Amino acid sequence: MSHSRGSPAVLVLHGPAGVGKSALAAVACRPHNAVTHWVSLDDATTADVEPTLLRLLAESGAPRAAIVRATLDGGRGFRRTLRHELSQRMYDRLLVLDGASPPVVRALLSGLRDCRGLVVLVTSRTPDGWRRTGATLLGIAPMSSGETQNVISAVAGRPLAGGLWYETTFSTDQLVRGLPALARIAGALARRMPPPSEKPKNESGPQWLIRLALAGCTPGQQQVLRDLAQRDSAAPFTLRSVESLYMEKNRTVDARDLLHGLRARELVQRWHGNETFCLPEPVAEAVRPRTPSATTPPVVWAARVLQDTAGLLDGRPRPWLPAGQELERLAPGELAPFADAFMALLSHGQGSPHEQDRIADGLAVVLAVLGDAHRLVALHRLRPLPAVRRALGSLAADLGRPQWAVTLFDPGVWASPDAVHQGAAICHQSGRLSGALNVLEVLLREETRPEDRQHTAWGLLVLGAVRCDRGEAAEAEQALVRATALHRASGCRRGLGWTLLHRARVCLLTGREAEADRLLDEADEKLRSVADTRGRNWVETERIRVALLRGRLERAVVVASQAERQHTAAEDIRGIAWTSLYLALGHLGKGDLRTARSALDTAEKHFLECGDELGSAWAKHRIALLPLSDSQGATALVSLGPAWDLFGKIGCPLGTAWTELEMAARRRPSELTLPLLSTAKERFRALGDTHGQAWATVVDALVRNQARKDEAPQTLDDVVASVPGDVPARERLVRELTRFWEGKGVVGGQVIPFHARDAVAVRHTTPDTLDLPGAVGPRCRVRVTLLDDTPAEDTTARLLLRVSPEDGHPWRAAEAERPWLTVTAAPLTHGSVDPASALLRPSEQAARGAEFGFTAHCTGTHRIRFTIALERTGTVLQQVETELDILDHDDHGGLSSPAAVTHRGR
Repeated sequence: MSHSRGSPAVLVLHGPAGVGKSALAAVACRPHNAVTHWVSLDDATTADVEPTLLRLLAESGAPRAAIVRATLDGGRGFRRTLRHELSQRMYDRLLVLDGASPPVVRALLSGLRDCRGLVVLVTSRTPDGWRRTGATLLGIAPMSSGETQNVISAVAGRPLAGGLWYETTFSTDQLVRGLPALARIAGALARRMPPPSEKPKNESGPQWLIRLALAGCTPGQQQVLRDLAQRDSAAPFTLRSVESLYMEKNRTVDARDLLHGLRARELVQRWHGNETFCLPEPVAEAVRPRTPSATTPPVVWAARVLQDTAGLLDGRPRPWLPAGQELERLAPGELAPFADAFMALLSHGQGSPHEQDRIADGLAVVLAVLGDAHRLVALHRLRPLPAVRRALGSLAADLGRPQWAVTLFDPGVWASPDAVHQGAAICHQSGRLSGALNVLEVLLREETRPEDRQHTAWGLLVLGAVRCDRGEAAEAEQALVRATALHRASGCRRGLGWTLLHRARVCLLTGREAEADRLLDEADEKLRSVADTRGRNWVETERIRVALLRGRLERAVVVASQAERQHTAAEDIRGIAWTSLYLALGHLGKGDLRTARSALDTAEKHFLECGDELGSAWAKHRIALLPLSDSQGATALVSLGPAWDLFGKIGCPLGTAWTELEMAARRRPSELTLPLLSTAKERFRALGDTHGQAWATVVDALVRNQARKDEAPQTLDDVVASVPGDVPARERLVRELTRFWEGKGVVGGQVIPFHARDAVAVRHTTPDTLDLPGAVGPRCRVRVTLLDDTPAEDTTARLLLRVSPEDGHPWRAAEAERPWLTVTAAPLTHGSVDPASALLRPSEQAARGAEFGFTAHCTGTHRIRFTIALERTGTVLQQVETELDILDHDDHGGLSSPAAVTHRGR
């Protein structure tokens, strides 16, 4: 099959059913050097052209952004883009249209007419109607008697002397008609059965041959053949396809054993490899029921399995099934080979409208996670349901096109819970942090109903990610711990994977790289199990920050290069941008300012392209910190004003504080300097960032010393003395403050270290206090009491947590004015806590406290972290960690009460 470059060449293999057209086409493809696409059309007289063409684009690995963008245009614009994309990808390839009719081929060729060098090989039963396609026709005739006997002998595994064992009864032509599939069945019979004594009356031809083969089948095998024949499709099938036929039957089957028995009799024949099979058309005709079943099991199976798999991805409840009909839960990767079969169920209108909607809904979620934009676009154009539009919008945002995602969202469904958290996620991906919080307010303000827990879990995930980007580490951790518990309870692996990823980001923000590394490993495992490639790519990006925190700069550069390649392959512009930003930090750590500047310029360009305003702000901030040289060689500074404006616009207090601090540090003292420092200090204090406050203090001292003429200047000792003794990594901080002080700040050539703005160092406080309403005066004590004696491994220990205000504290004055507090419990060792969160009110009374059950899964010392927040606003007040010693069952010694350990809070 050679073809010069030009319009597609068409070759049609035509012949009767069972003559071996598909097998001949498969053999013809083997020596062909071009990439081959195989599409089974089941001899339909009409077909959905767009889904087939979009499938070809998906199989050819075409870029996805163009076709998603064209979806917004619709009409002729979409069709033009589709033809153009096909012309760019489907040239010099081989396309097999198996079981195609002339009208279908003509319709498909209209979309492929610009594909130069494309060869189209068609198999069909009819020799008529091909004139307008310009096709070359090749008729496939049945095998001769001698060829048939050779096939039978080969299958039987031995020569059959004197002809076939049934030749005394009637001729080979009468029985087999020269069809290869029947010859293979006859050979299997010859290998397995003794010859019959005589031919039954009124029996002749292939029907009798198939009846003989069926006679040795079990009832289960015969039923499988009837169900396969009822599919009314000549397309190859798999083990899963057979299992799907039994979804309506109140029993389970060993599909693999049934197929093995049918394969031994050649009633089911291997199509490709060991996992794909076909049902010969003569067998299908012989066993196909005359009246169709009242139900369509593949449609029911598709709806249920897609809904069940979608639960792994978004947390929706599993479909209820009677006992004995439980589904084996399939991951998205296992469903990927069935995507075109699911699409065919929808395009052919099989099943009720309700079942079709369930198929479309579940399939949209699966395709979005798999990143299969072309088939998702086809689904959207076939059934533009709100759920499908939202899935396509989410995929557009994943490609770094959040503005397209907003357009794809139907304004009429923004009020639904799933639309709310997806809309908030799009705001977050756009870097609009305040906007994301506003969108989430309605979802998280109301009491969670059981049916809305999946949406609450995703809302808390987005909330935690936004709080992390704002620098609100304690609030972010509280939200993400709650999201973790909800995702675990619903069995949502993808939600759990993303939650663990963002929890790792919080750990990186607070300098806990070891815990972050562990969480990233767990997140990667969860995301791998659901084939979420994009999520795994982001895990790799966060590993750059782990390497940076550990001072392994060369490792950080290597990981960044790998992450950039993965994001590029996934067409994730936003992922490329953030990876470039972190790569720049690695080069800055090595002192390579030129390469760092190049990486930052790349990041800024991609942030602008994908519309991530938070990333743009940080890129502008970083670029402004790099010294430049003007034409005279003097050092020039880039303005921080654009970054400051952008941080304020999107609502990022951490970025705003650091930009204000840098603006004050780099300029000569003026009337604007002290107000900038004052607001920066206040922002750091609100975030609980003790390192940020320390840097603001040293800059303030330098500025005031330069402005004073007659007053005694502040000294470095004064500045160091203002740094609390329990600040994390205090020694390193003091060294960096000293170096900055001795260099007289930016004006003298010394800058605040680049890594300083990458962490929020939350101050350690005493183990049993809450520092509200102020740092002085009466306080609230957090008390954790063990209610059970000597708990052991795999037994539950009850813990009572109380918040007890001291005399004189406002919360002790009036019972009615005491606020509701939320306590979230997170085990930091191998154990579990139930419930994950609880409400309480400040009081000494046990009834006002919160009770938790802790189950240790191994002996030893266990640690639990309690996060206490105001229920009304979500403001985190304190984090308390406690330790428990869990003994062996045989150890009858006493168990000490919970011990307080070092923890974070404010």
